[in-house]
Amino acid sequence: MTSAQATYTWSYLLQAVPAPTPAQAALYAIDVAPGDLIERGTRIRSEKILTDLVRFGGITAEFWPKATPAQRKLLLGFSDALLRVFVHAGKRLADLVEQRSLSIEGRERNRAAALAIAEATYAEGMAERERLATTLEGVADHAAGLAERVDKARSRVVDAQTLASSLAALVMLARELIAEAESKVALQLFDGGLTTEDLDASEALAARVKSTSEKAAGARTQGGVTQADLDLQDGICLLYMERVMKAWNRAHEQDPSIPQLMPITTRRLLGTTRRRAAAAEPG
Repeated sequence: MTSAQATYTWSYLLQAVPAPTPAQAALYAIDVAPGDLIERGTRIRSEKILTDLVRFGGITAEFWPKATPAQRKLLLGFSDALLRVFVHAGKRLADLVEQRSLSIEGRERNRAAALAIAEATYAEGMAERERLATTLEGVADHAAGLAERVDKARSRVVDAQTLASSLAALVMLARELIAEAESKVALQLFDGGLTTEDLDASEALAARVKSTSEKAAGARTQGGVTQADLDLQDGICLLYMERVMKAWNRAHEQDPSIPQLMPITTRRLLGTTRRRAAAAEPG
């Protein structure tokens, strides 16, 4: 592979450039406030940074091991340790981008699954509400005002919250009615198959209707890599890229056999560095 091809992959880079040691990582750690790094990172998409970073990393990783002592002298400020830290900061960004993509897909899958469970539980709750209400309506003529109380407990359902409330109200009314065990209403309910265990199950269903709805509503916003995480690593990578680019381009001006690092996808940000350097040269 030659730098003229300008086609490099993470597979190539990770084979050519080992991970930095803890001491190397600490030596070249960025000492810039996170807020400033995040602000810089918001100016450009991570994918654009990675496109140029992989190319810069590939060019430098390919040339550096075979650079002559004279060329290394011109590349003052660059080192094996900086190369390692630079490349693996980029790999960290690539991993975050992939994790964010996967976490978004994962959250969508979780949300779809949670919605399916919530919808099934809602349907089960509606059926149970009708079963209880119809059963209580069947004995309403045997107690004054019972029909109105059943209607009130049944209420109007528009969502999971109101369904859960309606179910809970019907269960409470049924418990009150069967508490008078010798009444005609209670005896008919018992004879028809209504039990306290049955009401316990209905009450638990009401709770599930509410909880599965809440889980479905919150599933999309849970966990994952945040945009701030990406912006922070974007800012870190941009600083490393700028430092490496300056060292190599300065050396290239003195020895054209040393590759020049030209920003393409990041030229809107890093290109200004080159223009400032050119403006400072004597005419």
